[in-house]
Amino acid sequence: MASGPDERDRRRTPGEQETPAPPPELHHRPPGPSPWALPPFAAPVPEDALPEEPLSGDVLSGDDEDTRPYRRFGDPEPRPEPQAGSQAGSQAGSQGEAHDWAPRPEAEDPPHLSGGHPHRTGRRPYSAPYGATDAGAADTGATGPPGSPQDSTTWHGEGARSTGPSEAGPSEEAGRRRRVVDRPDKLVASGPPRQRRAQIPRENPDGPGAPEIDTPPSGPLRPPAGQETAGHEATGQEHVWAHTPPEPASRYDPDTDDSEPGEPETGEQGIRMRPEIPVEPEPGPEFGPESGPEFGPEPGPRPGPEAGPVERIGRPPGGRPARHDVLVAVGPPRPGGGRHHRRVLPGRGSPVRGLPRLVTPLVVAAVLVVAAVLGVAVVKWSRGPATTGLRLAAGDGQSGDTAFAAPGLPGNGSSQVLNAFASAGSTVVAAGSDMTGALARPLFLVSADGGAHWQLGRVAGAPGYETAAAAVGRVAGGDGRWLAVGTDAPGPAGPAARGMWVSSDGRSWTAVDPLRLTAFWSQDRITDVARTATGFLAVGATTLRDGTAGPVAWVSADGTGWTRVDTEQIGTPDKVRGMRAVAARGDRVVALADPGSGDTVSVILRSDDGGRTWLRTAAAISDVRPEPGALAAAEKGFVLVPTRQRDAGGEVRVYCSPEGAAWTQCGAIGPLGAQGTGVRGLASSAAGIAAVAESAWERYAVYTSRDGREWTKSADLGEVPGTVRGLAITDGGTLVAGGDKRGPGDVENLPVLITAGKGETAHPVPLKEIGGLNRLARETADLAAAGGTFVAVGSANGDAAIWTSGNNGANWKDAGFPDLLGGPGRQALGGVAHGPKGWLAVGGTMTDPAVTRPLLVTSADGRSWRPGPPIEVPPGHFLLAPRVVAAGEKGYVLAGEDRSAAGVVAALWFSPDLRRITRSAAGSLPAGGVNVRLSGVTATPHGFMAVGGSGSADRESGVVWVSSDGLNWTARGRVLPPDATSAGLRHVVATKAGVVAVGVAVTEDGPRPFSAVSTDDGEHWEYAMLPAEADASVLDLTATAKGVVAVGSHRSAEADGEGDSTAWISEDGLDWSRHTLTQDGLGGRGAQWLGAVAVSGSRVVAVGRSTDYADDHLTIWRSTVTDR
Repeated sequence: MASGPDERDRRRTPGEQETPAPPPELHHRPPGPSPWALPPFAAPVPEDALPEEPLSGDVLSGDDEDTRPYRRFGDPEPRPEPQAGSQAGSQAGSQGEAHDWAPRPEAEDPPHLSGGHPHRTGRRPYSAPYGATDAGAADTGATGPPGSPQDSTTWHGEGARSTGPSEAGPSEEAGRRRRVVDRPDKLVASGPPRQRRAQIPRENPDGPGAPEIDTPPSGPLRPPAGQETAGHEATGQEHVWAHTPPEPASRYDPDTDDSEPGEPETGEQGIRMRPEIPVEPEPGPEFGPESGPEFGPEPGPRPGPEAGPVERIGRPPGGRPARHDVLVAVGPPRPGGGRHHRRVLPGRGSPVRGLPRLVTPLVVAAVLVVAAVLGVAVVKWSRGPATTGLRLAAGDGQSGDTAFAAPGLPGNGSSQVLNAFASAGSTVVAAGSDMTGALARPLFLVSADGGAHWQLGRVAGAPGYETAAAAVGRVAGGDGRWLAVGTDAPGPAGPAARGMWVSSDGRSWTAVDPLRLTAFWSQDRITDVARTATGFLAVGATTLRDGTAGPVAWVSADGTGWTRVDTEQIGTPDKVRGMRAVAARGDRVVALADPGSGDTVSVILRSDDGGRTWLRTAAAISDVRPEPGALAAAEKGFVLVPTRQRDAGGEVRVYCSPEGAAWTQCGAIGPLGAQGTGVRGLASSAAGIAAVAESAWERYAVYTSRDGREWTKSADLGEVPGTVRGLAITDGGTLVAGGDKRGPGDVENLPVLITAGKGETAHPVPLKEIGGLNRLARETADLAAAGGTFVAVGSANGDAAIWTSGNNGANWKDAGFPDLLGGPGRQALGGVAHGPKGWLAVGGTMTDPAVTRPLLVTSADGRSWRPGPPIEVPPGHFLLAPRVVAAGEKGYVLAGEDRSAAGVVAALWFSPDLRRITRSAAGSLPAGGVNVRLSGVTATPHGFMAVGGSGSADRESGVVWVSSDGLNWTARGRVLPPDATSAGLRHVVATKAGVVAVGVAVTEDGPRPFSAVSTDDGEHWEYAMLPAEADASVLDLTATAKGVVAVGSHRSAEADGEGDSTAWISEDGLDWSRHTLTQDGLGGRGAQWLGAVAVSGSRVVAVGRSTDYADDHLTIWRSTVTDR
């Protein structure tokens, strides 16, 4: 099993460091995500990069203690960006096709001046599609008795030629700035106005919810009668669909219809669920050393309106000044055309020339009105389809759930846990995290009838996967207000990575806007929360300037706006450290904290105003370790029960206090068995106080008391092959306990939920009957094509997986080989490429919870796979794995990372024949590869090129390395579009004309996807922004015979922040057209994206995902590239 929380003994000896030691070991550790699949660490600028301006202000280090049930390795990010492997277009070029490239520049070429760069700011550029905000999820079901067509919007990109050298030094940064060139052909597109997106209807099981607490509504209203999907009752079947959404109405256009005769139509479901779509017969394998995609003839000149010559170097075209805001603006042009739209001036024969002087102001006003009207017309006109030389057909989408199956594997690879429990009246909330799918999500299970029936909660504005705000650590509520918080310090990720959710009923939750969490600093860690009479109180710890821990608290009236109570207002570090637990009776609050320097006795603090001011009590209770869940509010005072502690006789001492000032021992729980670890959690309600304890090895029981003095064993929970992490007690006396347990697979982790009515036997809740709880544990990470066959790689149920298709992605087969692709721990493949010696797939295997090693598999024909050449892992290196791979005439190049105690370095390997493999020595990499993240690699006529980024997340610099032999690498100059404060490259492909790379640039308008084109092996670059009305992300890139295709996600302004699958196409890598896809699960409610794409001849196949809080599905998109 993967590692879980560190629970070693926390007792300290005199003179030991005051930072709390971790608790004792759990019997069960839920599996954590594989570190090789996490995003690279953000790191300082490497030695060979240009110096950066220092950050202003003081930077405090974060608390490294991890209190989640999952032990993370590296920056938390639920889903890594899919990496581009060797694509069809680049493979063709590597196998003998002529490339019209400029000669490789020599070292003695004279340098050029480069533009300056301003101070960099912005959010993390490592982003998959932008966050999925779901205004309301589907009907989630309950336990117990039952009670559109494609919208293709195409835009031109904006290009600018770089004037910087390949390796400009710091002194050259002050040189001439690169200039943004306005293209005269940018606003010539025409077409019909944009129509409404097709949306997949969803049921709302609850109808309008209660008013939110000064927050947007946490769920949608119930749809009109007649729109609810039939047959949506919980059946207990083990499938991942909570419901099957209806298909939007079809729109038929004979001029654009690309469907083939005999192709089945989509039925009532929005995503095709049939396992096979008979499009064309699957041909026999046609593999060979020289096989490659079928390329058509070179495209001819693109038709278009006559215009003046486009200047890409030097001054911009006449009449259009180079302005810094041309390239970075997001959204449609400004009304009136903006400053770069030419005014309509009167001609020479205009009667204006003969008017009297007094009429001139009126005429000028009239001319301005006409110009404004024409400007608006130009804006509307420019939003029509673009007229590029290549056309990307609408294609069709289908579900990939059945296509990418994982037959024969035990379990479903789920990774879920319940961490926190709370009750108010008859409402019970169990909260935790779900790390199963590509999007990690907070997990809320809710019962409105005292634990008799359960359903999945709904989350609006759930954080996306560029943050890690998906784990709920503590929850509290009552009187129409609920609060759930994450207990992790976000560190460099910032407020966006701190999870906080509010609800009015415990069922519909809304994520708190990170912009409202400024009272929480990056190094702050919340450890416990409580509901007070005036709102909410959160307590925790912060890292002070000297590196020590200090207490901190926050108060809020509604859970969205917070006031900070800092260390100086609570107690100095020599007296008290972090606050660990809190309980409240009205506004009277008691907190348990770590002792200050030299003390071994826990500190008890109290407050009479809801946590705004604090006093330290004189109480001194020895041998009590401060832990969350150790305090509870009783009817006549407070109760303290040390967690995971017991005396020599097996009893757990209980302490009571009427007001929180004076404490005495008032009772005891037990005796417990010799192998029991003690009390795991404490809860209270109007029915009394309850404590769940491990009475023997993996056996749990619940003890109850009215006032903390007399305790009775009320329920035997039996044997749980895992960990019970907490409990709640309703006002009616029903007990609810939960946690997680081991599943049938070696990495599977399942939630546990047990209820026991007052005086009744405990029984488990049938979680399989809760709609929307199960999710796919499958991921398609990369896709490649050769010889008419497509190969997809990824993971399924914790094991690596390979799927093949011989009929253009219509049908897929699992490659099998469980002994090769499976094993103890987690395995996954992240990249695949085809070269002269066949196929190579790369990834990592996590046989030990703390170590990830390389995983390589090869195949000569795509059907039979065997182990690849072994890669040696030096001692002390806990993560060494390749992420991406590319193939060319000279062989195969693999790029990844190497993490050890010394830091993070880029790693590159080369194999000429798939039999032997050699790692590039540190001396063969620029600056030894220190703190460089490589995310893409491709074969070029000169050898190979690798791209990525260096520097911290908000001060990233694009990295380009080139090699003639795959072993010795040279750095090119930094890649930074004009007027971008930072930029990083993500994918790169080689075409006949040059190299095209895409990445993320941080501009004054936020992150923007951009492309860079080089025809001289990375010496000089020409830039363009990809067209996007709002946030967009490019997740993969492939070359075709006549251009390049990129796929990803685009957030439409009309979609309330939801992202749709999107494709871009370009002939030259600079002039782009965008195609937003909305049919067959590629768009609609929730978040959709395409994460990998490959081309064989004119056939385009892409794989991705469609997901929201309750549904999660793999998707496939098939299209063609043709001339217009």
